Amino acid sequence: MANGKDDAELSKVLKGIERQLKSIHSVLAGLEQRVETLEQSVGQTGYSQKENPLIYSKVLMGTLQAIEDFEIKNGRGIVAKDLAAIRNVEAPTIYDHLTKLEESNLIFWQRGAELGLKPHNAKFYSVADRKESLSNLPILMTLPDSVVPIAQAIVRASNKGITKSNLQDIVVSLKEQGEKGWKNKTSKELERELDEGLRLLMQRVLISRKRTPEDDRYYARE
Repeated sequence: MANGKDDAELSKVLKGIERQLKSIHSVLAGLEQRVETLEQSVGQTGYSQKENPLIYSKVLMGTLQAIEDFEIKNGRGIVAKDLAAIRNVEAPTIYDHLTKLEESNLIFWQRGAELGLKPHNAKFYSVADRKESLSNLPILMTLPDSVVPIAQAIVRASNKGITKSNLQDIVVSLKEQGEKGWKNKTSKELERELDEGLRLLMQRVLISRKRTPEDDRYYARE
């Protein structure tokens, strides 16, 4: 009698263990599927198959945040060398991060020559989804007095953009009106001030420029 009772108890325990193993197998299968999905979304290049893609994604987000923090502090994009130093990683690793972020449309780059920055041939990386917009009043209030009317003219142009020739006419008018930062300027100084103002707005990624055979056209970034 005792042996029969023991056998029944043992059978019950074994069935319980079997159910737990099936549950564990189901959970593992689900995790395996999630990992496979994450690997596909992150991409296979740049990390070992044994690495956790979720961790890799968090690392990428850390690099993205570092780019944004640098922009907020310095008012311009960052080159790969400086970013690698901030993230404390080797150059190949940071270039891998930048490639992934660019492929995901989370960042973009501009040449130093476009921004009036050195090295002229270097790529300066910026975040694509920006927290600041040229059309926001607080942003305009933080610009130098001489740059504000340039920014306002670009904002008013909306999605049509405005040519550099039009901007040159505007700064000449500002001089004639005796506006602060523009009065008592020579023609050469007006041109220099306009170029410096446009470079500042480009560096802060508040505007974009489209080159055409006739004239450069500037647009406010949203």
